[in-house]
Amino acid sequence: MILLSMILVPVLIAPLAWFGEKLDKNLPKYLSLAVAAFLALCTTFLFVKYPGNGFAFEEFYRIYPPFDFNLHLAVDGISLVLIGITVFLAITVTLSSWHVERPGAYFFLILLFLGPMVGVFASLNLLWFFIFWEFTLVPMFFHIGIWGAENRIYAAMKFFIYTHLASVFLLLGIIVLFLSTHTFEFEQLLKASLSPEVAKLVWVLMFIGFAVKMPVVPFHTWLPDAHVQAPSPISVFLAGLLLKMGAYGLLRWEIFMFPEESKFFAPLMAFIAVLTIFYAGFRALAEDHIKRMVAYSSINHMGFVLLGLASLTAAGISAAIYEMVGHALVISLLFMIAGYIHHKTHTWYISELGGIMKKIPGLMTMFVIGVLAAVGLPGTAGFVGELAVMLAAFDYYGWVMVIVPLASALSAGFFMWMLQRAVFGPLRESLKELKSLKELPMIENIPLAMYIAAFIVVGIFPMLVFNVYNPVVDTFAQLFK
Repeated sequence: MILLSMILVPVLIAPLAWFGEKLDKNLPKYLSLAVAAFLALCTTFLFVKYPGNGFAFEEFYRIYPPFDFNLHLAVDGISLVLIGITVFLAITVTLSSWHVERPGAYFFLILLFLGPMVGVFASLNLLWFFIFWEFTLVPMFFHIGIWGAENRIYAAMKFFIYTHLASVFLLLGIIVLFLSTHTFEFEQLLKASLSPEVAKLVWVLMFIGFAVKMPVVPFHTWLPDAHVQAPSPISVFLAGLLLKMGAYGLLRWEIFMFPEESKFFAPLMAFIAVLTIFYAGFRALAEDHIKRMVAYSSINHMGFVLLGLASLTAAGISAAIYEMVGHALVISLLFMIAGYIHHKTHTWYISELGGIMKKIPGLMTMFVIGVLAAVGLPGTAGFVGELAVMLAAFDYYGWVMVIVPLASALSAGFFMWMLQRAVFGPLRESLKELKSLKELPMIENIPLAMYIAAFIVVGIFPMLVFNVYNPVVDTFAQLFK
């Protein structure tokens, strides 16, 4: 029952965080940290006991068998790595939110989010996958709408409408699939035989749902607004987890399940990926709002994830999963520090910053390290992920992919230009007397140091990640030969 407990414990503890605030304002954050520690222990056990390939720790709970509405949970190497990222971010987001206002409701929503997130990555029943998928929207909607910036209501509504509408397409695909196969079970769907027309229809409907959540161009417009208005710790969940749900769903429930249709649509996926990489890169280059710039860089990196998946090879899919892990760690650091910069300077705009390295060298040094990782500095996760994706895409699509390395130069361009204008150079007169422009307290430095340590360790020793899921990827990659 370990997987079920990882889903239920956060949800059941959540009301205690809400009502516990009346007893002690510190109780909600300690409950959240305790639940994150519990999830970390469970995840460590899963990693240690995982046999190395295939699905393990299977749990099956009959709910309504005639409709195949049964909770079927299990993990393989892919879902195990993503659950690990979920737990890691749960710890860092809790620490980063240590002094949040209205902690009872805030941590109630965080705990309510964590249970379904584990369910998304552990469900082998497509209907339950969709239920968990939908449940994650609600806490994010309220986090943005209550704790967000001045336009938070607009951003929260746009986020919810966009992603919920995408879920309608996903649900339509699931319904068509069930009517054709009479099952929601992953392993039975793998063996199911569909007519090419029905399979392509299901593929397109589900792809729209997953593409919006990733997001990729042209389904991306909800994300910059959501990031700009969301509190920075919630931006970590948005970029680090919600975007990964889309990529994971595309891989698990489309690419693995419909290999022939995925081959047919692979050039379209590759085109959308390259379009996303360059469009988001140029938008980031033109952006003056520092958090919006980081948001577009996040979309840019998800383009690399889609490109790796579109290669339909073991190397490409493996690189895409690694890129998801690296992106979650690096972009989380950048969003957190962008939020701190706003908190300390009272501005989001790069053109109104300058020379802040002189006043807060410790925080800005961590920011520079994060930027270098984002542009692919060797020795960080950013380098391994992007290089592996580009090599896989070049191997599958040939010389046409020679344009993709230019995207790395574009990323370096917008990030380095931002550093030159906002961080280095002479300190702006308007910032010299700001009393708020000082280093962070220790509790808020801890999660930042955790991000840096994680993406450096994973960058230097990438096999720590590759070895967990490569046997699974190699098995499924046989479907495309």
